[in-house]
Amino acid sequence: MSLLLFIAALVGIVVFAMVVNRLTGTTSKYLDAFQLEPGEQERWRDIAADVALVPRLGRAVFMSFSRLRRHTVVWSDRRIVVAQKGLFSKRRVITHQIHFADNHGADGAAANKAALEFGGGFYGRGFQTIIAQSWSFGQRNQKDCVCVEPTEACGAAQNIGEVLIFTDRLADLEQCLQTAR
Repeated sequence: MSLLLFIAALVGIVVFAMVVNRLTGTTSKYLDAFQLEPGEQERWRDIAADVALVPRLGRAVFMSFSRLRRHTVVWSDRRIVVAQKGLFSKRRVITHQIHFADNHGADGAAANKAALEFGGGFYGRGFQTIIAQSWSFGQRNQKDCVCVEPTEACGAAQNIGEVLIFTDRLADLEQCLQTAR
């Protein structure tokens, strides 16, 4: 009997999620269908990276970041796109877009608005949008990474202290970003 109740609860959660997605117009955005804006240039891509969102409030005293190499990160001159492969899928779903505060692209105004909404604009856009004010190279738990700092308003609205991008190709990224400056 308890197994039947458990299965009924799972079905109820799935049906509720489908109704919410239908009402808000949320659909998955796939990386293979992703296109850069006119004038935007891809600078760097890694298909074996890891991304961690570190909360501003309520974070653990000691945090560890495992390297499962399950994210794809595309860094352009206007934004960072993060995608992740689903459990039984061959396609990568966009989970985050990190726009830079000085972004003046076609999607910049919509991104600024979405970043301050509930869930970072996930409902309606299909991915979380973060507005970043700066990035730097650093280390967390003796692992090299890129530390992306959100703007004060975005960080407070979404409880994000920093976004960490771990990659084995950090030297390539550093070289690409230095030549672009």
